[in-house]
Amino acid sequence: MNKLGLHSLVYTSDWTPADAHRVFGRAAELGYDLVELLMFDPSTVDTNITARVAQQYSVGIVTGICGTLTADLSNPDPVIAQRGEELIGQAIRAARDMGATMLGGPTFSAVHRYTQAPSELARERAVDIYGRIADKAAAAGIRVGLESLNRYESNFINTVGQAADIVRAVGSDALFVHADLFHMNIEEGDLAQAIESVADVLGYVHVAESNRGPLGTGNTDWSSFFGALAKIDYQGPITFESFSPAVLGPDFANLVGLWRVLWTDPDRVAGDALTFLRRQLSAAALVPVS
Repeated sequence: MNKLGLHSLVYTSDWTPADAHRVFGRAAELGYDLVELLMFDPSTVDTNITARVAQQYSVGIVTGICGTLTADLSNPDPVIAQRGEELIGQAIRAARDMGATMLGGPTFSAVHRYTQAPSELARERAVDIYGRIADKAAAAGIRVGLESLNRYESNFINTVGQAADIVRAVGSDALFVHADLFHMNIEEGDLAQAIESVADVLGYVHVAESNRGPLGTGNTDWSSFFGALAKIDYQGPITFESFSPAVLGPDFANLVGLWRVLWTDPDRVAGDALTFLRRQLSAAALVPVS
């Protein structure tokens, strides 16, 4: 059975002890198996409190991290690339201390509207850096993901196939492909084919509607997507992700282009999403696998 997760940003972009209790508490009440915490800065996260709160509510934890413009391992500047490697190392240690076993997200670059193609050396450097990251992750008992982002949020890894190329080139079980349905809806020609093509390295899945709103309100081909997950017998976590300017405020909204308020009630959107995901998983399991 896939464990179903709730992204912390459905409720808050902050992470105080009160926020941790609220998010883990609501996840437990609604019936989620885990919470994903996106770390904007690993050094500011109280890992001890987070670990204790997760244990208190008997809810698992997955962590995420994004690169930044000054710590970006795909950047042609070796100093900025080194900072990107150091940031991921710091996030690995924080994830370990929180009791997580997975670190997802766009670990390879900032979430940013790049205006130039990546350096020709970016892929070669990324394979080299991710080789060292994989060693650190394995030693910490953590697996690290590469979440492909759409072209408006990254210039480096836009498809799950591109992420898989790097994971396979490194050849470590400590790395995996992190698929995000929102970005796949923009970049992939065929959702099912894309999922099937990375079956050997897929380790984590974000589900988000095409418009970032409540699940079922956009144009996502849900049956095709979940049918593909069933076909490859994907057993990993599946986390619901949806953002609202009404919850997260203007800074985060501006970062990812949230110009419309599609929902205002986190409890309702999270509860409805869990019901929706369970129905999709059940329906996919009933479809014969060709």
